[in-house]
Amino acid sequence: MQKKFKKSALITAMFFGTCSPAFAEESPRTDDESPEDVEQLGDVKVTGKSVSYANNEVTEEMKMQQSGITSPLAVIDNLPGVMVTEGDTFGTDDWSTTVSIRGFQLSLDAQQIGTTIDGIANGNSNYGGGAKVNRYIDTDNLANVEVSQGTADIASRSNEALGGSLNFTTINPGAEEKFVTGLTLGDFDAKKYYMRYETGELTENTKAWISLSSSSNTDWIEGSAQNTKDHFAAKLQSDLGVAMLTAYVSYDDAHEDNYQRVGLQQFETDPTWDRLTGEWAGIPYIDQLYRQAWSTLRENTFGYVNFDFDVTSTFQVSANIYGHDNEGRGDWVPPY
Repeated sequence: MQKKFKKSALITAMFFGTCSPAFAEESPRTDDESPEDVEQLGDVKVTGKSVSYANNEVTEEMKMQQSGITSPLAVIDNLPGVMVTEGDTFGTDDWSTTVSIRGFQLSLDAQQIGTTIDGIANGNSNYGGGAKVNRYIDTDNLANVEVSQGTADIASRSNEALGGSLNFTTINPGAEEKFVTGLTLGDFDAKKYYMRYETGELTENTKAWISLSSSSNTDWIEGSAQNTKDHFAAKLQSDLGVAMLTAYVSYDDAHEDNYQRVGLQQFETDPTWDRLTGEWAGIPYIDQLYRQAWSTLRENTFGYVNFDFDVTSTFQVSANIYGHDNEGRGDWVPPY
């Protein structure tokens, strides 16, 4: 059986303000200090916003723990109060992926945690009709992840932020022209080819990058899954003088063979088998558990164009247009 899904495009605008500048007071000079010994401080500007609950960011060490073939979701697994469970090391099965933040979940059927890409909404993130961040960002293009635990603040552009929000940011284009390539090999026939081209400055204050990757692996249980993923992404930044322009687009084509969920008694009987089989027997009662008939086939496209304006020294305006499109199906065999 098949289920098909599709998403639409939206337009948003956000306004941000900053607090007034704060200036350092000049310390009184003692009698034994000459005017040459006193260092005059410049202006000190403090900018901030009030937030609710704990906020965390991943560290460079946390990012280095993950390989290029693992899911971007795995990067946040070591943060306090955050737990990520995936079907395998590579996170290649969205069906069995769950993100938990202090009891709130983003899973097969729960949508209590919001996710954004560079602060831009990406629609819902559940399995039936949505997509998680691993469909929109290549792990090798991930710059940082901001985790807001608890109900997100008003700046979070997500409709699922009751239990917190996750903001995944992509790397910015570099100032120098260069190629970045990568090859990842691992257990379970895992391999990934990655390439990114940094343009450097195309024109004055304009730079971009474009990347391509292709990865594949099988399952860890009995090795019959055929998981493949092809990913394209590009990003451009340009300082227009009156505004900063940022544009990003990604396309992801994934074919994943699922893991089956088992009960506690089944797990205790055999923890190394999920009750799916790798061979077609020609017997309906057996073939209803044929792994390659339990699959996720999805094409996901996401993009945005964002403008940041400095109206005054203490008032900024950010406006963007974005779109996301999720097409595909989830295959499964009904009980005999």
